[in-house]
Amino acid sequence: MTVSLRLVPPVTQVSGKGQRWAEACTGGLLALPAAVYFLVFWLVPFVAAVYLSFTSYDFAGTPEWTGLDNYRRMLGDPGFWNSARVTALYTIGSVVPSIVLGLAIAVPLSKPGRYNAFLRGLVMIPAAMPLVATSMVWSVIFADKGLANALIGLVGAEPKPWLTDEGLALWALVIMTTWKHLGLFVIILTAGLQGLPLSVFEAAALDGAGPIRVFYRITLPLLRRTLLFVLVIAVVGAMQSFVPAFLLTKGGPAGATEVLPLYLWATGFGFERMGYASAIAMVLLVAMLALSLVQFRVLRGGDDG
Repeated sequence: MTVSLRLVPPVTQVSGKGQRWAEACTGGLLALPAAVYFLVFWLVPFVAAVYLSFTSYDFAGTPEWTGLDNYRRMLGDPGFWNSARVTALYTIGSVVPSIVLGLAIAVPLSKPGRYNAFLRGLVMIPAAMPLVATSMVWSVIFADKGLANALIGLVGAEPKPWLTDEGLALWALVIMTTWKHLGLFVIILTAGLQGLPLSVFEAAALDGAGPIRVFYRITLPLLRRTLLFVLVIAVVGAMQSFVPAFLLTKGGPAGATEVLPLYLWATGFGFERMGYASAIAMVLLVAMLALSLVQFRVLRGGDDG
């Protein structure tokens, strides 16, 4: 005679509808913290900024609806246009060399090599540093007796007032930004290069194509989507840059480094014109979206391999 002992209670079968409901509730609970974070720190501030951009608000009273007055004021505001010009120069000056140098470094690092893994980790060190710490380090480098003047002194050049000269201050920020973000772009481009199909390059080698022709005719077209990703994050990051200009130059000298995020902050929190600052923020957002769309239009579609 066989005795069967049931040590585990039988599993209650859940109907299909009940199971789907339970899974939906579980998924909703798991997504709730992210949803609350998005609602509180992103959606509500964004809606409030859109509303405030059509009002006059100085923290003291209630917002007063003014329609498009803030946007009309922007058209005749020399401070806004100076900041827009500075932001454009800063964006172009930091994005172009970062991507060009990043690609030039990524090409050899993407190939098998004894020390390439170590070198890839080495170039990531600047990107891993906190931006505030990086800015403080570069403020010492650009000091009157800092490393920058010591290096140019080796070739007989006179010391430069890097952070107090109107013609040099912005380019000092560009140098720092390029150094800061170069490693991240190198790693992304290296990963993109390593993911390209080897068969295409082997066929090009059999056809006798040289390295320059292979790079321009094969590598760049296949790498187009990776370049698009790098370009978008580089442009958006540069247009939102605030910390370097705030810590190194405070927007000076004479507004030479007053990028739009810094002008926005000074307008909203320095002069307490929060409605006008919100309008500037909306214009900056639209500009970033427009540039991103243009980049997608120009560079989309070439990386199907």
